[in-house]
Amino acid sequence: MADCRSLPQMCLLGPIPPRTPGRSDAQVPSDAARGTSKYGRIPFVYFYQNGDAANPAFGLLDIEIAVQRRAPGVFECEVYAIGDGYQSGHGASLPEPLAIEFRGRGHTVTRAQWWYPAVLSGHMDALTFSTPLALTDEEFGFLDSILLPPARAEVTVCLE
Repeated sequence: MADCRSLPQMCLLGPIPPRTPGRSDAQVPSDAARGTSKYGRIPFVYFYQNGDAANPAFGLLDIEIAVQRRAPGVFECEVYAIGDGYQSGHGASLPEPLAIEFRGRGHTVTRAQWWYPAVLSGHMDALTFSTPLALTDEEFGFLDSILLPPARAEVTVCLE
């Protein structure tokens, strides 16, 4: 096993993108009619062995994150990503989950933790996650970005 670390990534929150022929539809929220949503997309998060950016072990691609008001004072976070088993190993969030920080007015308002499943070598698998968020209606109103801070992961190298 090898220890890996990701680099921080962030995105702005906005409305769910409209449907267009040249782009895939947003995968989250699962039902946009359930309430007002804020949406963001992070193109990738790769986990690098020994902090070497030239040595990616595995990654998460096209990470879509939505926070949705389901009822007054009731909020849900949904995540959709593609697990990219880039190299010859299996990556997992065993040391720590991937933190998702919902930010507004220059600070973290709330956060979610995702213990994503194993990302298998040579695979590109869809991964999903959903969890309630502790937010007030006022806090939801000023959410403007998402930060994924650096995270640790383990990769099991599979030699043939």
